[in-house]
Parts: sequence; C-alpha cells; structure tokens
Amino acid sequence: MSKMENSWIPDVYNDIPVAYVVYKVLFAEDGETVKNTQYVYANRLYCEMAGKSQAELVGSLFLSAYDNADPHWLTYCEQAIKTGRPVHDSIYAQEIQHWLDFTVMPLAKPGYVAYTFMNIDADRAYKMNMERRDASQKAILNISKILNNDEDYETSMNHALQELSRVIHPDRLYILETDGKTVSNTFEWCAEGITPEIDTLQDLDYEEYIGGWEKFLKDSPTVLIEDIETLKEDDPVDYYNLKRQGIKRILDVPFYHDGRLIGYLGADNYEVSDLINTADILETVSYFIASKITNHSLMTELERLSRYDSLTGLHNRNALTEKMDAMQQCTYSVGVVYADLNGLKEINDNFSHGAGDRALQRAAAILTECYGVENTYRAGGDEFVVLVPLITKIDFQSSLSRLREKLQQEKEISVAVGGHWIADSTKLNEALRVTDCRMYHDKVEYYNRRDKGTGHRAARHAQPLRLVDKA
Repeated sequence: MSKMENSWIPDVYNDIPVAYVVYKVLFAEDGETVKNTQYVYANRLYCEMAGKSQAELVGSLFLSAYDNADPHWLTYCEQAIKTGRPVHDSIYAQEIQHWLDFTVMPLAKPGYVAYTFMNIDADRAYKMNMERRDASQKAILNISKILNNDEDYETSMNHALQELSRVIHPDRLYILETDGKTVSNTFEWCAEGITPEIDTLQDLDYEEYIGGWEKFLKDSPTVLIEDIETLKEDDPVDYYNLKRQGIKRILDVPFYHDGRLIGYLGADNYEVSDLINTADILETVSYFIASKITNHSLMTELERLSRYDSLTGLHNRNALTEKMDAMQQCTYSVGVVYADLNGLKEINDNFSHGAGDRALQRAAAILTECYGVENTYRAGGDEFVVLVPLITKIDFQSSLSRLREKLQQEKEISVAVGGHWIADSTKLNEALRVTDCRMYHDKVEYYNRRDKGTGHRAARHAQPLRLVDKA
C-alpha cells in the first residue's frame, strides 16, 4: 500500500467479497462536470472481473483503460458527488461484457468515489429466460384463445396467423397441408410489401416440394434453415423456390394427426430475438393448429356424410328434405323424376348384396349422366329422386325421353321411372305424389312383362313417397 497514492485506504478492501475500486474524480473547467476518473485502488476481485492487473489499472485513466469505455459511468460518479448519497443500478458493462449490479458512493475525502460491483450474469440470464418464457407463454395463450373462439374456421385461422405475426415479426406466415402425396398452402399472412404465394402453392408434388424437409426432422423437431444457401447443392428445387420469394431463413414446424404428418406451420425471415423463444412458440401453436384442422376436417366429413350417400356418392335423404324445403319457399319451374331399381331383393338374394350395391351404383350413374350429381338424390333403399330447377317443360320432357332410352338400352339393371313438370315449386309435394304414381305404373308394367304380377312388391309403391307427404 505504501506505493499507492492514497495510503489511507486499508488493505482489508482487498479481501472484501465483492469487486471494489476507488476513483479520483477529474472535473472539467466548470468544476462540476466529470470528464474522467483515475484509478486509485482496485481489489483482486475487480482485477479478475476486468481482466487486468492492479499495476495496469492504478494510476491510469478510466476512459483510456478500455477501448470501448462507456462515458455513462462518469455520470454516476457526478450524481453521487452532487447528491452526497450512494447511487445504485444494474447495467450491462460493455467494457468487460458482463451484467453488473453496482453501487457508487462518495468518500469522505473530497473528489473521490468508490464502486462496488457484483457480477449478475447468471441472475440476469435467469431473469431474461423467465421473461422470455413468460412472453412466449403469453403469446401462445393469446393464439390458443383465438383458435378456440366463436369465429368461423377461416376467420379464426387467419386471425391466429395475424396475432402470431405481431410476436415474431416475419415476412410471411403460412400453413401447408399435405396428404403425403400433394401439398397445398391453405392459409397465409404476409407483411406489407411481401407478395402472397398462396395461389401459386397449390397441389404441389409433396416429394418434389417439401419431401427434402424430412431429413431435418430426424435430429430436430423442426425444420430450421438459418441460411437457405445451405440448400443449394442438396435441394436445388427447394432452394430456388425459396430464393425466388426472397427468403433468407425459414422455420417450419410439422404437425401430426394419429402419428401421420399432415402439415407444417412456417415462418419466413422471422425476427431473431432474445425476448421470445420463436421455435417454442411455433411448436406449441402447431398443436393447436393441428387440432383445429383435424376438428374442421372431421366436422366437414360429418357434414358430408349427413348429406351424401356413401354408396352412390349422391345427395341423401337429409339433403333431399332440405332441398325441397328451400324450393317450396320460392316460385319457379321444377322437373321431378322418381326412379326405383327393379328387383333389388332378387339381386341380393341370388347374387349377393355386393351385386345389389353395384346395381344401385349403376342406377345412380345413369341418373347423374342425365341430370348431374347436383340434382340427383338417393331417397333410401332402391329409391331415387331427381329435382331439376328452372327447366322448361319441353327441355324436361326431352331429358325424360333420353333417360328412358338409356334405360331401355341398359343390359345390367332395370329401373322404373316416373316424371312430372310443374311451373310452381311451391306445389312440389303434389308433384312428388304424381311422379311416384307414374313410377308405380311403370314398375307394374315391368313386372307384368316378366309375368311376376303386381303382388306384394307393387303394393309397396301404392302410396305417395312418405318423405315428401307433408299434407
């Protein structure tokens, strides 16, 4: 200590458990502004933290001791001297690249201050991780609420991507859906000035477009390409497609249903930030996305099954009822055809139910050839109904003649047919009764020709179609 400028500083400060340093404050000409400080004392812990020896520091000027010395440290000294009280703060010290918690206090000797420092890198890292986790979880929670709100499917999905964009600030967010053979971009959000790609990314070959991504998933839960230049040699198709879109880095998170890959949630040129965990956010959100897509697909399929006959692909009885209810709310012309497959029971009994199914499918095919699948319904069992709106009487009679000609030429099946045209769709129930009766007479003639008689089978059709008898 005898060689130090201020021998009044006791040796005990060298052993205190925090970094400790004493500065002589150098003022500007105004006597108030601190222009620099001079090291008077630095204990062992400070020297270790600064990466310099005591001999290097003592006597040197602070602003000269480091290439990147921050003048803001001088402001703290000035504040402590002017107020006569300690100043406490936490800051990232760029000189030594550590987070420091410090206190600067004026000493009894005028013009001198002392600093104590504690390295809080670990605490700061923990705090930042907690803040990062909390921010990420908050973002995930907000998006999950959007995906489970009362908005319709498309609005909800687009809303979720918009909210996600506010968190990770990408150029583009998108959802790719795949069946393993093709892949399509089904939802997309683009930043201002970014050209949408959703229309160009439809029904692409899976293997050619994104099949190469699977190699990334062998060692990672995501497809993270921080620099697309790495794809140039191994995956040129994907590389040039991304290059064309101005993409520099991508993060794509796969999502699954029952262990099967069904799509990706992707982000192009997202912002790299320490404030959130982008990968964790996308990974978690992808679960909600997968659930939303799966549930929507299930509901769509249930809706389809409720309105379509699985055997023939025609509209079913439910759809027929809905269509008739809608037609009777308006006034326009309608052509009605009622058809019944002859001999279905005999086909089932003699040739198996598989043969009966094929006969029903053939009858459905003939009807749709003449009237289109959108106008043809399987009312149940061996019964079919055709409703053709906005057709003239002449055109309908011509179509009915063509149908009869087709059925006369048919070798595999026999179908009884009745038809009727009305100018007023509000009288549809009456038209169905007339059509049913005409079909019944056609069926009687068929069985008479076959010497089968009218008997039990004909009697089954003696009453109008119950589905539409609302009288």
